[in-house]
Amino acid sequence: MVKPKIACYITGGWTECGYMTHFLEKINCSYDYRQRFPQKNIGKKGKARKQFKIDGKTGKDLVKYVYEDIRKHKDELKKYSAILIEDDMDDQFFLESKVGRDYGLIENRKLEIQNEIHNITQNPDLKIFFLYALPEIESWFISDWENTFGTEYKNVLYNMNAYFSTTFRKFVMNTVLTEKFSLDEIENYGYISSEYQKLSDKLIFSFQEYSCSPESYKNNREYNIRINDMIKKNRVTYSKKVEGINMLQRLEPEIVARSCKHYFSKAYAELKEFNYVV
Repeated sequence: MVKPKIACYITGGWTECGYMTHFLEKINCSYDYRQRFPQKNIGKKGKARKQFKIDGKTGKDLVKYVYEDIRKHKDELKKYSAILIEDDMDDQFFLESKVGRDYGLIENRKLEIQNEIHNITQNPDLKIFFLYALPEIESWFISDWENTFGTEYKNVLYNMNAYFSTTFRKFVMNTVLTEKFSLDEIENYGYISSEYQKLSDKLIFSFQEYSCSPESYKNNREYNIRINDMIKKNRVTYSKKVEGINMLQRLEPEIVARSCKHYFSKAYAELKEFNYVV
C-alpha cells in the first residue's frame, strides 16, 4: 500500500536535516515524510553525502523558502496530504517579562503562515503541521535523557557510563537549567538574569565545566579522573553534527511529550492522530 505523502520543510541544522523524517515516522508511521528542504546529508544506503552543505534557514527565511517552493511546484504538491514545518524557536515569542513564551503569539503566527499557504495552494483544507522545538532540539534530548545523553557515551565509558549519566544529568539540571527551570518548564528556557542563554551552547560548554566541578555527588574519584581525561581529549563531548545526529536517531517522541507539555505534546498529538482521507 502506498502511503500518503507529507511535504517536510526542516530547519537547516546538522542535527535535524538527516534524521528528522525518521523521528516523524515514530510519531505516525502511516505517512511517507518527504524532506523538501534541506537536502539530506544522508544519501543512498544510509551513507553520508561527500558534497554536502548546511543551509541554515530558520524562522522567516525558512518560511519564505516554503512559500517559494510551493509556488514553483503547485502541481507536484497537490499529490501531498499535508505540509509540515519543523523549526527551532530560539529567542522568539517570549512574554515581555521574559518569564516564558507567549503561546498565543505563536498560534497567531502559525495561523498567518497557514493562511498564506492556503492562499498559494488555493486549498483551504490542506493540513499544515508546525513542529517547533522550544527553545531548540536539545530540550527534547534533555527530556529523553536515557535515550540521548544517557546512551551516547556507552561505547567510550563502558562501566563508567551509568555514573557519568547520573552525575552529568544532575550537573545539567543544576547549572544549565538552574533552579528556575524544571523539566516541565524546559520549553520556557531562555532568559536567565535578563540575558538570553542559548541551550545548545550551554550544553556544549557544560562538559568542560562538569570536569572542573567539585560537586559532592561526584563521589567516585577514580571515575572522575578517567572521565575528565576523556572530556579533555574530546572523547566525551557534544556537537550537533555528530552526537546530535546520533541522539535524534534514538529519541522517542512519546517520552519527549511527557516533559514538553506547553507546545510539543500538542503538536505530537496532532500529528499522531492525523488520519488523511482522500
